[in-house]
Amino acid sequence: MISSKFVSAHASLNSKLLAGLLLAACVAPGLSQAQQASSNKMSPKYLIGDAVSLSNRDYPEIDKAIQRFENSDVLGAQDFLERAKEKYPKLAPVSVMLAKMHLFYRSARGLQFYLERAATEAPDDPEAYLILADQAFRAQRTTEALALFEYASPLVEKFTENTKRKRNFQIRIFAGREAVAERRRQWDQAREYLEQWLAIDPENALAHTRMGIVLFRLDKAKEALTSLTKARELNPDAPHPFVSLGQLFYGNDEIEKARKSFEKAYNEDKSDAKVAQAYAEWLIQMQELDKAQQVATELRKQTPDAISALLMDGAVAYMKGQSDRAESALQKVLSLDPRNGQATDLMALLLIASDEVSDKERALQYAQNNAERLPNSAQANVTRAYVLYELGRKSEANQSLQDAGKLQIQPDSTFLIAKILAAEGQDDKAIAALEKIVDQKAGLILFRKEARELLAQLNAKAGTN
Repeated sequence: MISSKFVSAHASLNSKLLAGLLLAACVAPGLSQAQQASSNKMSPKYLIGDAVSLSNRDYPEIDKAIQRFENSDVLGAQDFLERAKEKYPKLAPVSVMLAKMHLFYRSARGLQFYLERAATEAPDDPEAYLILADQAFRAQRTTEALALFEYASPLVEKFTENTKRKRNFQIRIFAGREAVAERRRQWDQAREYLEQWLAIDPENALAHTRMGIVLFRLDKAKEALTSLTKARELNPDAPHPFVSLGQLFYGNDEIEKARKSFEKAYNEDKSDAKVAQAYAEWLIQMQELDKAQQVATELRKQTPDAISALLMDGAVAYMKGQSDRAESALQKVLSLDPRNGQATDLMALLLIASDEVSDKERALQYAQNNAERLPNSAQANVTRAYVLYELGRKSEANQSLQDAGKLQIQPDSTFLIAKILAAEGQDDKAIAALEKIVDQKAGLILFRKEARELLAQLNAKAGTN
C-alpha cells in the first residue's frame, strides 16, 4: 500500500504543479542576471552586466573573484571584488555582486544575507531591491514583488552613478511592473508599461513578444501579429509569429483560428524544425496523431539525425501504439545522445508495457539509470516509481515517489501517479490529480487522452458507489 505520507504529500503536489505552470506561463521580469545564468559557468559578464564595457578589456580581479567563489572561498572572492570596485568604481556594490554569485549557484541563504547587506551598505543603489522583487515574483509573491518594484522606482530615477546601469534598472522596473499587471490580467496597464519599456529599448525582442501577447488579450489580434513579427525580426530564435498566435488562439479555445495559424506557419516555413515541432505538438494535443506523424516523418527526412525530430517521431509512434517504430526512433536518439533524459524515460515506459519479461527488465534498467543520473528530475523519479510499481516492488516505488514529491511534477508524471493511486484504490486522490491536468493547455501532454479516459472511469465508478 502506498503510504499515507505519500498521499498527503501528493495532495500538495497538485498545488505546486499549478503554481509551476502558472509561473511558466508568465515571463519573469528579471531580464538581467545574464538572463538568469544561461550557462553552467559563471562569467565576468554575469557579474559586470552593463556597468562597464567588456570590449577589449580584461578584468582579472573579477576572474579571480569567480575562481575563489567557486572554490568555496567567499572571503577571498570578496577581497578581489573590493579590489575590482576600487579600480572600476562604476561596478555594482560588492555586496550586490556577492549576492549575484549566490543567486547563480542558488544559495538562498547567501543571497538573502548579501542583499540585506547591500540594502544597508548601499541604500541608494536600486539593484538589491530589484533582485528581491524578481525573486518574490518568481515565488508567486506578486504583491510583495510590486511593492519592491515601486520602492525601487524613485531610487532608479535619482540614481546618477552609472548611466548604463540606470538604463538597465529602468527597463527592469517597466518589465517588472508589466509582468505583475500581466499576471493580474490588467491588460491596459500592461500595455502602458510595455510602451514605456519600448520607448527606451525599442530593439528588445522579448518586449515586442510580450506586447503581442498583451495586444491579443485586448482583442487586437492583427496588432498582436505585428508585434510578434517584429520580435522574430529582431531575434530569429523567437517563435514564428503565427505559431505564437496559434497558441494564443488555442488558449482561448478558438480551435479553428488556432488551426489556421499553425497551418500558415508550417506552410510558410516547413524547413524550420521549431515550427514543425510546434505544429506537431499542437496536432498531438488535438489527438490528430496521423497528421502529427506526417509532420514528424517530414521533419525526419529533412533532418534525419536531429534529436528533436527523432523524439517527436518516437513520441507520436508511442501514442499510436506503434511500439517497434517508437523503440527504433528512441534508440536512434540514445545512440546520438546516450544521456538524453526524455528518450530514456519514454523508453522505460514503452518497455514496461511489453509482455516480455526481458523488456520489463530493460525498462527497469532505463528507469533506474535515468533517475540516478537525474536525481532532481521529478519525471525521472516518477517513471522509476511507476516501473517499480508495475513490477510489484511497491516499497521501492514509494521511496521514489517520495523523492519526486520534493520536486515540481509535470502533467504526464501526474498521470502516472494517478494510475498508481487508482490501482491502490485511492480513487478520490487519483480523480483530484487527473482533474488538474485533463484540460491543461500549457505544454505537450502525451497522456492527455489516457488521463481523460481514466478520469471518466473513476467518475463512473464513484457514481455507482
